[in-house]
Amino acid sequence: DEDTADVCFEVGTNEVDEGNTVFHAHRLVLKKCTPMLSALFDSSNTLEGDEKMARAVITDVKPEVFRLLLANVYGRSMAEDDMKTHVKDIIDAADKYSIVNLKLGAEAAYVKSTKITVENAMDNLLYADALNLALLKEVVMDFLAENHDEAVKKVSFADVPGHLMKDLLVAFGMSKKEEEGKGNEKEEDFDVMHVSELRVKLDKMGLDVDGSREAMIEALRKSSKQS
Repeated sequence: DEDTADVCFEVGTNEVDEGNTVFHAHRLVLKKCTPMLSALFDSSNTLEGDEKMARAVITDVKPEVFRLLLANVYGRSMAEDDMKTHVKDIIDAADKYSIVNLKLGAEAAYVKSTKITVENAMDNLLYADALNLALLKEVVMDFLAENHDEAVKKVSFADVPGHLMKDLLVAFGMSKKEEEGKGNEKEEDFDVMHVSELRVKLDKMGLDVDGSREAMIEALRKSSKQS
């Protein structure tokens, strides 16, 4: 609602207001739902001639993506086609501004719509690692574990960071247990739990469900010791 808005975003490729798309918003909504967007506004970026209106210029998010992001902040559901069309841009923007529910939803949509192959496994793995996309990382790791013979022949591991090797070993171990029909015998063995299981436990405890697999496991262990 432009009439009641007290802040606005100028989204586009220019630092000045030439050709940028303007989105109006409310400080209270932003402060409650996305503090990082709210923090873009301070006394130094108040528009001239309007003491109540402040502006923030965003040049690293596409206007059509920011429109979807802001609509999500205001509680509107996102159309499946919009999510599918802009899914990686939505993940990037939601990660940048710490809109966790949108990031996890977009990550799940990306996983659902993406077929992991030996040709794209490494690109997806590095992308997942860079943005702490634990679910996508697990899917890629599981693929490599299940297709290890082909992966060894066709996938280059030269650019894989060393810290990912533990995740790969976990994936191999879980794959082997599933083949043997053992499953997860220890209910509280966080190291061999799937990301979805870790997130469910974190959510039940009221803890942050975003972050790397290692961060989630550490949070669960710390909470278990305190309880």
